[in-house]
Amino acid sequence: MANIKCIDVSTWQGVIDWKKVKSAGYSHAILRAGFGRDASQVDNQFEKNYKNAKANGVKIGVYWYSYAVDKADAIKEANACLTVLKDKKLQMPVFFDMEEGSMTKLSKSTLTGMAKAFCDTIKKAGFEAGVYSNLNWFTNYLDFAQLKKSYYIWLAQWSSKSQLSCDVWQYSSKGKVNGIEGEVDMNIIYNEKIIKSETQTAPAEKANYEIAGVQALLWVLHKLKAINTSVEVTNKSDEKTGKAIIEAKKLMKLKEDAAITLDFLKGLDALIISSMPTVGDVNGDGTVDIKDATEIQKIVARIGE
Repeated sequence: MANIKCIDVSTWQGVIDWKKVKSAGYSHAILRAGFGRDASQVDNQFEKNYKNAKANGVKIGVYWYSYAVDKADAIKEANACLTVLKDKKLQMPVFFDMEEGSMTKLSKSTLTGMAKAFCDTIKKAGFEAGVYSNLNWFTNYLDFAQLKKSYYIWLAQWSSKSQLSCDVWQYSSKGKVNGIEGEVDMNIIYNEKIIKSETQTAPAEKANYEIAGVQALLWVLHKLKAINTSVEVTNKSDEKTGKAIIEAKKLMKLKEDAAITLDFLKGLDALIISSMPTVGDVNGDGTVDIKDATEIQKIVARIGE
């Protein structure tokens, strides 16, 4: 088991002298990138911390503080985080910080699903992902065992030892480190596998052809008026794409979530075919004649617009 010293910092630590921090023996840091649903909520010291920590050879991870209320909200937060991380390179995971008191009214399954939605969105973008919370949350509000199977765990427990198996343990909020005014959170990295070479980056403009292909089919379904949500082919997961997937799944009688499953992909072509008018009184004038064929041509033409 590794025993690597690590600090985590945010705007509350002010301007940090990262050269002094590194000289004090701290070569790993987890930076707050921001909070909430919008990239404008970037931590106001993040860019400076990222630049100066990196310049001094400090290995970097980040965390994003959550106020989410459901999975869709968690995905918004993940996408906001990814926008902030555009063109950034990390050596440690992106952690979903779950500790907001107002969220405890939600069920354990809902909160766990939100954590998974955030982490899966982060992982699809090329980063490692993990969940940060305290002992109370991991015990009472999150399915710890389920999360630990798929993501890194960062446990906050300010005591003499950690009571849960974790990859990173935050053991104090009262640390003193040369180069930082005031107190700072102190951590021990137990699992050195969370530290990667500098290959991770957020490929914000990289094409995701799985998403693009699904979006194109959903766009056709909307043109056929089978679903109400209009989807653009952007190569990026977004709220409208998730909503359209749920609409289509409802028609297929599949589990109504935004996950792209094999059953969903197999059913999309059949749904399009079944939604395409081919015979009968298409124009609704009471007779089946050549005018109906003309109306079908118009529908097909609209699909190609």
